[in-house]
Amino acid sequence: MSNPSKPKQADASTKAKPHIFIPPEDRKTSKSGIFSLSIAVITMLGYIILASLGTSMIEPYLTPDGTIVPPQEALEKMSVLAAVFIVIVVLNLAGLILGIIGSMNKNSKRAIAVVGSIINGVVLFTILSMFVFVLNG
Repeated sequence: MSNPSKPKQADASTKAKPHIFIPPEDRKTSKSGIFSLSIAVITMLGYIILASLGTSMIEPYLTPDGTIVPPQEALEKMSVLAAVFIVIVVLNLAGLILGIIGSMNKNSKRAIAVVGSIINGVVLFTILSMFVFVLNG
């Protein structure tokens, strides 16, 4: 017979995990936030290097009337720069996603993740808007 003073034990799957409070000073910094901030710095440096390389590659082929007449070799090198640009944009988007993930983590510090998200978002928005303005203008 069953013991009426002893309640039935619930399944482990039906039990809700209690939220454990961790004081802010004891929390660790979010790893995805650190990755997001480092990706933001790397992509900003990448955009600066790409802009300087692209400008130095196009400048010798500018004519006085403003047209560009590069040889085939220069066009191939510029296409490599365009591929690197796409890789950096994808890396910047990954940094933004990592920053958002890091800022949603309740058991770690969020400051670096938020800063990484903001920097990645602003840089990505600025680069893509400049790209759209150049294509339309």
